[in-house]
Amino acid sequence: MMRRLRMAAALLLFIAVPVGAGQYNDIISIGDSMPSFSGLPATDGGSYSSSDFDADVLVLVSLANHCPWVRGMDAGLIELVESFEGQDVEVVGFAVNHREDDRLPAMIEHGKRVGYNFVYLFDESQALGRALGATRTPEYFVFDKARKLAYTGLLTNSPARETRDGDVMFTNGAQTTFYTRDAIAALLAGDQPDPAETRAQGCSVKYE
Repeated sequence: MMRRLRMAAALLLFIAVPVGAGQYNDIISIGDSMPSFSGLPATDGGSYSSSDFDADVLVLVSLANHCPWVRGMDAGLIELVESFEGQDVEVVGFAVNHREDDRLPAMIEHGKRVGYNFVYLFDESQALGRALGATRTPEYFVFDKARKLAYTGLLTNSPARETRDGDVMFTNGAQTTFYTRDAIAALLAGDQPDPAETRAQGCSVKYE
């Protein structure tokens, strides 16, 4: 009898776990609150907490310097930031990998080389990535003024990667749908993003 009760409880737990998760995310779902963070060092020499960002729309993006999918997307990310210049939007990159070419010194070098125009944080604890359920680099998380998740996933419908020759190749040809940009624009207009979720594509996040 006890064995049956334990099996039933385990089954209920298994069924219950995905209820709070998103379509493509095991941890966070649309409408969930943004996890807080504090004292994370940045490539500009500062230290930042979640309370330092008060824009109507806040975008967190999971990055890794070594990743060819991040390198392929760098130009698109920079353009995204530029396209909302002067509007109430902030973009914050974060990295959690412990490999040397993804740590803060390499982040500083990479950001300067490609011209990153946003705050770029390093989280040694990896807590932010875990709380967001980030599994890929790049992976975008768009939060509204109340810091509720409104969109998560891809930058566009054609993820780009850098080849060994330094060229940029697009997975699905020319980019025609700009998911993250459209999600931000929808929130600024008082609407909800549609779609709210896409499946991120890129390198896997290396959690310890």
